[in-house]
Amino acid sequence: MLRIENLRFSYNGIVEVLKGIDLILDCGVGCILGPNGAGKSTLLKTIAGILQPKKGKIFFKGKDLTRLKLKERAKLISYVPQEFSLSFPYTVFETVLVGRHPHINAIFGPTREDEEAVMKYLNMLHLEDLKEKLFIQLSSGQKRLVLIARGLAQEGELMVLDEPTSFLDFKNSLLALSVVENISKKLGKMAILSLHDPNLTSLFCDVVFLMKDGRIIDSGKPEEVINSHNMKELFGLMVEEVIIPEGKYIIPDKNALRHFFE
Repeated sequence: MLRIENLRFSYNGIVEVLKGIDLILDCGVGCILGPNGAGKSTLLKTIAGILQPKKGKIFFKGKDLTRLKLKERAKLISYVPQEFSLSFPYTVFETVLVGRHPHINAIFGPTREDEEAVMKYLNMLHLEDLKEKLFIQLSSGQKRLVLIARGLAQEGELMVLDEPTSFLDFKNSLLALSVVENISKKLGKMAILSLHDPNLTSLFCDVVFLMKDGRIIDSGKPEEVINSHNMKELFGLMVEEVIIPEGKYIIPDKNALRHFFE
């Protein structure tokens, strides 16, 4: 279980970005859904240990994550950042191998097991043909997939992914989220990620946390919280709910956007 209690964070001690976040994810895949500037990335960074909260607690399987040493936390949590700025001439294989760092012996270096783990996740994301190519030569979408592979190769019990579908085309967005979903279901691991698309959220997430202005304003199963009322509250948009056998989908009212240009 991932449990967050009264989490608060501010940059430079001035602007409070997280305003008392309470969150419980029992199992499966959880999604933070909300507009730009809601605080989603900041929340995920505090869970991953990139940022230290001003106040509050983060527990995972009974462990207080805010008190763990970095290496312990790195073994427990796989993190995929939103941004990527790698400039070293690493190959795709070497870049993903970096994700094995918490498991690699500093004296003996990577083992065959580490290399096999790298290839496993490259294959999952259909990147095996790029393994010898330099990371800096890839397209933005390919870089995103490589970073997801690197995070998954870390093999933590909790996967934290910040906007994993950014830069990805339609097919690869579905592929990346399918891989995360399958790992969660088959291996019993948990994942928490951020998305902007309510329909992708409905397809791949077990629990949704709606976030606005640094607060969780609603949470529950996708079919419970992804509705016209909440979409208007989050994004200021009128939408239509369409029910089909596979679930509920949101269709934006294009005509309702006209007032932005008047």
